[in-house]
Formats: sequence, C-alpha cells, structure tokens
Amino acid sequence: MKIEPLILYILYACTFISVAFIPKDKLKDASIIFLFQQCVTWFAGILAVGFNLLEYPVRELAKVNGTSFLYEFFLYPVVTIFFCLFYPKTNSFWKKPLYISAYSTALTLPEVFMEKYTNLISYIHWQWYYTWASVYATLFLAWIFYKWYFKLNNH
Repeated sequence: MKIEPLILYILYACTFISVAFIPKDKLKDASIIFLFQQCVTWFAGILAVGFNLLEYPVRELAKVNGTSFLYEFFLYPVVTIFFCLFYPKTNSFWKKPLYISAYSTALTLPEVFMEKYTNLISYIHWQWYYTWASVYATLFLAWIFYKWYFKLNNH
C-alpha cells in the first residue's frame, strides 16, 4: 500500500475518534464551531488552489474539488472545536497568543512533513509560514465568532 492512502485513513480515524471526546454539554457549541470553520476553510482552500499557490496531488474526491476534503471539511474544523472549547478565557494575556501559536504550530508541522515526504500536498507559490499565519488567523477568527455567537464574556 502506498503511504498517502494510509496517512489519509489514519487521519480520518483520528478525526472521527476525537469527536467522541467532545463534552456532551458542548455539542451545540461544537456543531456551530464546526460549520463556521468549514465555511472559512472551504473558501480559503478554494482560493489557495484556485490561485495556484498549492496543490493536492493525492486527494479524495479529485474530480469534485481541488482541495483536501479531509483537511478542509473534517480535520481542521474538528481541531477548531477543541481549540474554541478549551480556549484560556480567563488566563493572562500572554497565554492566549501562546495557545493559538501552539495550535498553529501543531497543524503546520505535519503539513511541512507531508509536503516534503509525500504527495498529499505540494507547495507551488506557498511557504510553511503562510500556513502557520493562515491557521493562526482562522483559529482566532473562529474564537471571535464563537465568543460573539454564544455571547461569552471574558469573566
């Protein structure tokens, strides 16, 4: 078996298993976060592929969409759920940007590895720090939306 399908199967399994760890009392919150982030990542992914910044040579639904179906529609929105639900609302000012940075780094490092050693993603006019910055921005945007939508306060 080639490595790319194996990686995709493992990532699908991890994504679906992680859904079981969403707190039951936060399922409504999780579904709103999930749908919001799907909209954001779908749009951003279409733009990145459409402007020939990167490509996904091995992907699911290749005839339907040029983006990574797994990443844009499942994995990243599920990660965003955990990001928002466990965001450090009352901690010091410096913990918040470090929290976002940790998530951004945790999502960027595997992508850099996959870009270098697999055919799951290829950078054309793209760099790893574009991924890091876009993940940081979209996670922060998701947090702002979540906070606004559910009228969460800082205290």
